[in-house]
Amino acid sequence: MNYTTPGKRILAAIIDFFAISLLSAFAFAFGDLIGVFVGGFFVEAAYMVLMMGSPWHATLGQKALNMQVVDEYGNGIDYGKATVRYFGSLVSAILIGIGFLVGLFDERYQTLHDKMAGTYVVDASPLAYSAGGSGGGAVIGVSGEKAGMKFALSGNGVMIGRESAACHIVMKKSAGVSRIHCFVSYNPASRMYIISDRGSKYGTFTERGERITPQKSVALKSGERFYLGSPNNMFEVM
Repeated sequence: MNYTTPGKRILAAIIDFFAISLLSAFAFAFGDLIGVFVGGFFVEAAYMVLMMGSPWHATLGQKALNMQVVDEYGNGIDYGKATVRYFGSLVSAILIGIGFLVGLFDERYQTLHDKMAGTYVVDASPLAYSAGGSGGGAVIGVSGEKAGMKFALSGNGVMIGRESAACHIVMKKSAGVSRIHCFVSYNPASRMYIISDRGSKYGTFTERGERITPQKSVALKSGERFYLGSPNNMFEVM
């Protein structure tokens, strides 16, 4: 998954500015500055929320530049999150734009309002993968029993654990791995890899040591790593 750079986000914002300006033209019919301000505000709010909560999960500017707004699991956001994100953007603006500048120093380019809503802006351009010809990426063993081995993420994803009857990647020789440990899938729309812990005893962790809450998921981008139980059972998604 590729997080959209600040420069590309600015270009999308410029396109949206002109789109909102055209839609806001009716506000001048109110005949006074207060009417223009209020009408323009509601037009902008409706535009941002309805577009990002739609099946596009993107404004016109974002869509034109192959961008998409997603949640922490790589799914397109709903109208609720779109609303939180929009009003959060007002906070970013009120703080003399500091909320927008936060994205320049964030590893995933999250602005303040992205953090408030739990959203990410990603590159939604089609991407072809060579992993097993599946077009769905792959999981590669970095350390431990499966080091150096590559597993294609075909179909709905792969289960990892000790139980051969239930898992696609079986790790019977590895300490710290539960019978059914975690599940890995790929979201082609957001280009994110979704790692979900299936209630494992020993835990599933990101490379930074952050434990994934049991029965919950996290989204990783290509090249990021996760491990089962300990760093001795490390995998990388690509």
